[in-house]
Amino acid sequence: MKIVVRAALSFFCSVLAFTVQARAAERPFYQGKTITVLINFAAGGPTDIEGRIIARHLARHIPGQPSVIAQNMGGAGGVIAANYLGEVAKGDGLTLGYFTGTLFHQQLKNPALRVSLARLPFIAALQGITVCYIRSDVPPGIKKPADIIKAQKFRAGGLSFDSSKDVRFRLSFDLLGLKYDYVTGYNSSSEARLAVQRNEIQYHDETLPAYRSQVEPNMVKTGIVTPIYYNDLVTPQGDVKASPDVPELPSFTQLYSQVFGKPPSGIKYEALKAANISNVNMSRVILLPPGSPPDAAAALRQAFVSLARDEEFLADAKRVMRFAPRFETGEEADRLYQKVMQAPAEVLNFLRQFIDQVKK
Repeated sequence: MKIVVRAALSFFCSVLAFTVQARAAERPFYQGKTITVLINFAAGGPTDIEGRIIARHLARHIPGQPSVIAQNMGGAGGVIAANYLGEVAKGDGLTLGYFTGTLFHQQLKNPALRVSLARLPFIAALQGITVCYIRSDVPPGIKKPADIIKAQKFRAGGLSFDSSKDVRFRLSFDLLGLKYDYVTGYNSSSEARLAVQRNEIQYHDETLPAYRSQVEPNMVKTGIVTPIYYNDLVTPQGDVKASPDVPELPSFTQLYSQVFGKPPSGIKYEALKAANISNVNMSRVILLPPGSPPDAAAALRQAFVSLARDEEFLADAKRVMRFAPRFETGEEADRLYQKVMQAPAEVLNFLRQFIDQVKK
């Protein structure tokens, strides 16, 4: 009798263990957990605002519907948070980096960036269209984009020698053959915008939300400035494509081709495209710590695909950001990310030399 009871008990325990394991396998990875979205700039700026809108809507697209909270970790141009994600954060899938500018730091081999981003699982990215504008009264007068070729010497304002903003407009102006004085060191685009209004500088460029909410109503429609182009989006094959968010303007390559009858070429153009991939196509990049579980990465990648189609999220984003965010996801995004990681050495060396030339 005891043998029979023991056998029955053993069988019952085996069935129970199998059932528990099966149910655990069916349970979504993120059920009952909390994800922290780590934002690499201080509260109140564009990266913070966008990151918090995403955090607000992301949970319902993740199986298990975890809690999602946002945490700021600014400093060193966004590098501090990137180092934290790569060196300190646990690889448990519960810390998600939402970073601006980090890929450009990787391209430039910024010594402050101690972690290779190639080790951090890539989830998705957000496009960041930048619109370039110049005062309309720059002699002999700028009324339309192609007039920039006729512009006499003007002052172009930027943020810092090694900011992607400065590097990209300097490369663009050199390709167009423009004559300009380079003025940098403005603490923010809002400060540089005021400098344009005061005619201390004549050129600046801004992200699409700032352009739509500040520049267009207050400076374009009043005739103070003329928008001239937006920075190119680049395909994984290295071609450029138009943005549907700025249909009224040409991209840089479209403007160049219109003026000169052929597309730009050469090392400066290749450097510009490399900088555009990391700062336009992938203006914001979403990453996990090294060693994060594949199930976590897969769930988050699919969540961002779903989020990009979420009408409630898009409406909230339009209300706050003045445009519907466009995500780079899936295989094409993977190819773009790899294009950043594997950019030709001669292009990246040229970028670093191009920056060093104006530092001296």
